[in-house]
Amino acid sequence: MNNMLDPAFREQLHFVSKNVQWYLGIGDVAEATGVSQSQLRYWEQKGYIESKKEHSQNRKYTYGMLIKVFVIKYYMDQGFTLAAAAKKAAAHKEATELLKHFILDRFEGVKTVDGFPAIDLGYLDSAQSERLLAVVKGDHTDFKIIPTSEA
Repeated sequence: MNNMLDPAFREQLHFVSKNVQWYLGIGDVAEATGVSQSQLRYWEQKGYIESKKEHSQNRKYTYGMLIKVFVIKYYMDQGFTLAAAAKKAAAHKEATELLKHFILDRFEGVKTVDGFPAIDLGYLDSAQSERLLAVVKGDHTDFKIIPTSEA
């Protein structure tokens, strides 16, 4: 399996990920996170999360807000107060944005290496003589450098 991303498709993926927002209804967020709709409304009232309201006043949440709800709930389940959990969730946002940038910048496609799926992270050097692969082996991931001639 050698599925390299077409450069034009890759550009579209970058554009969509930066410029298009998908929204989920409050029921979808509640079901996905295990946080009740009334709790979500309360968190929003307190300013910990936010939604966009449509013409009918239905709350719509971005995928980023869905992740924030997951993180807040995780910390509350660990015993933190809502305020402390929300503060910790805000600190995670920077790491999440960095990870998103990394994935969009480096993801070149999927390959098979030694019978395992591998994520092609592109050229390792400016001479473009080697590529870096993240080889996923069940419960862990190894990195492998391969010459471009073998890619």
